This record gives sequence, C-alpha cells and structure tokens, in this order.
Amino acid sequence: MDAFDFQLPDNPPADMVAVAQLAATVARLTEAVDTLHQQHLALTDTVARDQNAGPRKAPLNTPWPLRWTELNRDAAAQAWAWLIDWVGWAVDRYQLAEEIPACWYQHPPLIEELTALAAAWHTAYDDTAPADGPLLWHERFARARLRLRDWDDYTRCRNGTHTDRHLDLTWPAAWRETAVLIADADLTGRPSAPPAGSPQEATS
Repeated sequence: MDAFDFQLPDNPPADMVAVAQLAATVARLTEAVDTLHQQHLALTDTVARDQNAGPRKAPLNTPWPLRWTELNRDAAAQAWAWLIDWVGWAVDRYQLAEEIPACWYQHPPLIEELTALAAAWHTAYDDTAPADGPLLWHERFARARLRLRDWDDYTRCRNGTHTDRHLDLTWPAAWRETAVLIADADLTGRPSAPPAGSPQEATS
C-alpha cells in the first residue's frame, strides 16, 4: 500500500489538515504492521529449523553420552583422554591443586563430579551457547568447588599422597530384596490405572 502523501497549500482549512494527519498516521501503522509481519515470518522459520534439528547435542569435542557405567572400551578410552586433558587444564587455570587431589582418577565420586563440570564447561563455551553461558557455568562451578572441598576432606588425599578410603558402614547384603518387598507392598495399596479409552480416563 502506497503512503497517502501530498503537500498542504498555504493556510489550509482545518479539515484538510486533519486528512493529512490521518494519512500520515495510516502510513506509519502500515509500516509497523509490515515490520511485525516480517518478524513473525522470521520467528516461524527459526522455530521450524529448531524443530527439524531435534534435541540439542553436546559439542563435537565432547564424548557423548557420558554415562560411565554404559561406556564400552573404545568410548571409555575417549572419555578418559578427554577428561584427563580437561582436568589438567582446569587445575592449572583455576589453581585447584588444593581442592582436587592429584589422585582424583582413583575416586569414582570425583570422576563423576569432574565429568559433569567438564561437560557443562564445553557446552557453555560452545559456538551455539547463549552469551551468558560461561557466566552461568562459573556460578555453578562456585557451588561445585564447595563439594570438591568436601570430597577432599572425605578422601583425605593431600600433598599427592593417595589414601584408600574404606567405609566404616555398609548396607546389608539383602537390602535390594527388602526394598523390592516394601515397594510391592506400596503398590498393593494403590488403585489400578483405568483401561485405555475408558470413560474415567476420558473425563480425568
């Protein structure tokens, strides 16, 4: 739609001035609507691309998924190399020698904690990460450092000397069987789910 524009004569009547002002307002509204339409189209394209891309994956240099109990030999070798490199860099960069024992790789809780930190760090600094990703990582890192200090107190490995930590207490051998019995008793007291497509399910 072309803007309705014309030059007012000298000393125009009031009704002509009103028409000119209305035309200018309509032109501005038309431009604003067109801008909103273009923004809507761009947003629609962005949403469609995100949906087609599927769930976001870890950065390419991060072995994934990082569930240690499920890794085969090749995947574990890749994860170990990746984690050892990152921990060495992080200890030097953030001066963590007093918080992370040098034998961290012999303590499964520390392996899991450091794996989580490393994965989150790589994601925070990925090319597709939001601008505040590194800041959010550092906020979580500050909380993680408190846990690392707690683990250091637990492992009692300082000055490069590894100490095998043996638990004073252990769960009874039959704990799993007992837990299953309690869970079964809990299930017995719960109502069963209605059949699929039943009126009760449709109205709930």
